[in-house]
Amino acid sequence: MQLDTRYRIIYTGRLAPGHSHHEVVEQLARQFNMTEAEARGLVMNGGGRVIKHDLSAAKAERYREALASVGLEVDVEAQSGASGPPLDKPAASGSRASSPIDLNAASDRLGEPNAVEAGRGWGWIQDAWGLFKQAPWAWIGALLVFSLIMILVGLVPLIGGLATTVLGPMFTAGLMLGARAQDRGEGFGVGHLFAGFSVRPGPLALVGVVYLGLTLLIALVIALLFILMVGSSGMMAPSPTLTPEPFEALAAGPPFMLPVLIALLLGIPLAMAMFFAPALVALDAVPVMQAFRLSFMGCLKNILPFLVFGLIAFVLLFVGAIPFLLGWIVLLPVLTIAVYTAYRDIFQS
Repeated sequence: MQLDTRYRIIYTGRLAPGHSHHEVVEQLARQFNMTEAEARGLVMNGGGRVIKHDLSAAKAERYREALASVGLEVDVEAQSGASGPPLDKPAASGSRASSPIDLNAASDRLGEPNAVEAGRGWGWIQDAWGLFKQAPWAWIGALLVFSLIMILVGLVPLIGGLATTVLGPMFTAGLMLGARAQDRGEGFGVGHLFAGFSVRPGPLALVGVVYLGLTLLIALVIALLFILMVGSSGMMAPSPTLTPEPFEALAAGPPFMLPVLIALLLGIPLAMAMFFAPALVALDAVPVMQAFRLSFMGCLKNILPFLVFGLIAFVLLFVGAIPFLLGWIVLLPVLTIAVYTAYRDIFQS
């Protein structure tokens, strides 16, 4: 009787490109239910160590993906005495004992978002201002480069708009990674803008694709409603003369507000689901659809803080726009950092 092949996970001793030791230790401890001392010992001295064994092929792949998401490079090897080909390469001899890594803890480690006080809406901006003051020119430069890239990409015929939607979450994630690095005392540089291209680029691109698909679906629903309204009004019937009066009457009537209302009812939840999604994917390696759900719940649980935040941001944007939009050069980076400080408050406290 032939037994199923069993596999083990061995840490290579290397980190994935773009990951620092400090970042990997923190994420490993948080997502796999380890102490920081255990995580640091594995990252710094665990090369060649068997960190999980006696796994099916499917579960071994799950471990490999989960560990890669926090920045560990691992090998998946067939165990000695098991039949069947190895998933990566033959088992190495002399590998050391297993470390306490729990895959089930990885998906549950990030719990439901916290509800914070309404006054934190202003606190997010204050905290963001404190970070901005530490590296003002770097933040201004990063936002200017971000804006310039998005404008130039958007000008590309046919694919420009699609590309900006996919690239947006990757650049946003880079800024969130930079804000976290600065919050930890590691400093912020313009280069952080591109960090999302080396930290989980696939899932971040998928965030943009999902958002684009949902946006197009909402647009399709609204377009169909408008077509139905125009058709039911009789304006589609053949007529020797076409005057603007029927269209003006339709636009001024109450039925015209129905598609607008539905657009808001669908668009606002989508914006809530998207608000923290890049940060959740990049900073906590949360799966894409779970990131949308957690982002929506985080916003929903904190309606009052976000109302305060929105009102203050609106006033600041209005005031900043008076001197030829010059105030926005400072304000937009601060509001961008505020997304991170809100994320830290809601998901990391």
